[in-house]
Amino acid sequence: MKENSPLNRDGLPPFVKTWKQMYILLTGTLFLLIALFYLFMNHFQ
Repeated sequence: MKENSPLNRDGLPPFVKTWKQMYILLTGTLFLLIALFYLFMNHFQ
């Protein structure tokens, strides 16, 4: 089965093409939030 077939795209938002891109986006967002909260915590200690 192809990676971009309609069956594999169920549940994906329109701005990502594959599940791999979706997981990379989620992981990147998580690391960005962790870094921002860490900097926020250090600034207000």
